[in-house]
Amino acid sequence: MMRQMRRSLLLVLSYLTWNAAFRLVILSLAVYSMSRSGATFAEISETTTTNQILVVGMGCLGFLFLITQMNPIATVSRTEIVTGHLIETRFYPAFLRGTVLACVFAFVGLVAGYYHYIGFFVQSDSPALAFFGLLFRAVSILLMVYIDEFIFRGRFLSLLRNSAHPIRMILLCALLYSLSKSLLFHLGLAQLLTLALLGTALSLRAYLYRTFAEGAGFLAGFLIVAHCVFSLPIFGNETQGFILLHYDIRLDIDAPVVRFLTGGIGGPLSSVAFQLLLLGDILRNAYREKKSLWPLQTRALD
Repeated sequence: MMRQMRRSLLLVLSYLTWNAAFRLVILSLAVYSMSRSGATFAEISETTTTNQILVVGMGCLGFLFLITQMNPIATVSRTEIVTGHLIETRFYPAFLRGTVLACVFAFVGLVAGYYHYIGFFVQSDSPALAFFGLLFRAVSILLMVYIDEFIFRGRFLSLLRNSAHPIRMILLCALLYSLSKSLLFHLGLAQLLTLALLGTALSLRAYLYRTFAEGAGFLAGFLIVAHCVFSLPIFGNETQGFILLHYDIRLDIDAPVVRFLTGGIGGPLSSVAFQLLLLGDILRNAYREKKSLWPLQTRALD
């Protein structure tokens, strides 16, 4: 039992350390290169902030490659990570649900008037280059989400399944997941609360249904469409997507409650409405599967 606990914690801590170190090295090289070419501090700050998601996605991919090549130290096979059956039955349907939710979020914002339509597709002198940049960003989000879910919900939870109480295990996984994102992005309190609820909801589903791909599909679909299609900010990062929507900043003064419900300039991950949706999912699954989550109590009653 203790061995499984140590293995699971070592995996997650290695993942956190790798991603933080990879991000630091890449951003340091970028700052050094831009400063030597005469770029101003504002230009350097804008470039590094804009490309945070790209760096994190590549860092996650690097860690996955590392653990698959470290046999027998780390025994991770390709079939554990991705298979055609897993993508077809778990990832793809959940991806579509996340896509629909992102579309509903943007549509409601347009109808309610707190989002304004600015333009269609990338307003750029080099649309082909901008398109591939946007595609690369979408792939980076997909890699980040999928590998996150495999590490936290696929490996960490499976290693701890028989070593800890389900509730403690789920909360610990959610805590470490939130910590991983706070080390990589500059997040506000509202976004941290959303990540804590998101980590709990995904961990609970992964524990009950023994799959990480469903949560990965839902989150990847939601973030890719919200960020790369509708240009909504995520993790403090902004981009110009296929459809450019802007939040009406005047509402922060005229109707401040709208900022809390929608997330305001922080995007959907700062939204109280999204947080309530996650909380409802947690409570519903916890109530439906209470016998699985409290096994000791159930055995005592029997």
